[in-house]
Amino acid sequence: LTKTDLVSPEALERQIALENALRERFGLRGVRVAQVDEGRPVLRSVAIAGAEVLVESVRGATVLATSAGTTIAALVEELPILALRDLHVVQMIGALARTNPLTDSPEIARRIAERLGGDYRHMPAPLIVGSTRLAAALRKEEAVANALALASHADVALVGIGALTDAAGPGRIFEGWLTAAEVEVLKRQGAVGHISAHHYDAAGRQLEGDLRDRVMSVPLDRLGGIGTVIGVAAGPEKVAAIRGAALGHYIDVLVTDAATATAILRLDHRP
Repeated sequence: LTKTDLVSPEALERQIALENALRERFGLRGVRVAQVDEGRPVLRSVAIAGAEVLVESVRGATVLATSAGTTIAALVEELPILALRDLHVVQMIGALARTNPLTDSPEIARRIAERLGGDYRHMPAPLIVGSTRLAAALRKEEAVANALALASHADVALVGIGALTDAAGPGRIFEGWLTAAEVEVLKRQGAVGHISAHHYDAAGRQLEGDLRDRVMSVPLDRLGGIGTVIGVAAGPEKVAAIRGAALGHYIDVLVTDAATATAILRLDHRP
């Protein structure tokens, strides 16, 4: 089935218009706006669309770097069973450890490799360490250094886009990792979102500080060295974060839904 077989002409026209508007406004290489059918959760619709985009992107690729989180975990469940024997999946963010293991980075890397038919490499490190000195030492460990180097030069990266809002807080991946004082510092700095636990403001500027240097993941300024970065996110709480990620040029391809796409464009045109 093609895209036109699955949606009405009116819905398809709206999707294409939103995709074109987002691509042109933010200079994105690609945009996929998911069709949300009645009775199907938005998360699953976006996960299905994201799985399609990922499969299209990794055919012929050698290295796929992957992040973590609920949206990425949902996407993995929609991946087909393939036999991409030359594909190497690498963990690009430290383990969350304190949350659901099914949404954690080591398990996500393993399950993607299992679905797509490649092998995988873990990064044996936690999401955040206690000091910048410890982080620097850990990055020199062979297994961690190799994983970060491989992920930083991947053909494709799959990332979620996290939000920091008053209502939602710092996001699920930071549960148990950030103190209330650290969250307040991020808010004062103007943080609206994060990719692989690295925060940025509404204009897409990466935030400086102690936390940035203690996070064990591919830095934002290394994402430009990756062939294609696919960002998958949706929901009203993610609007400012997605816009910031696009303005910062941290993603090349965006997968979202129509309501979120519309809200991003409205926010972008707000005086």
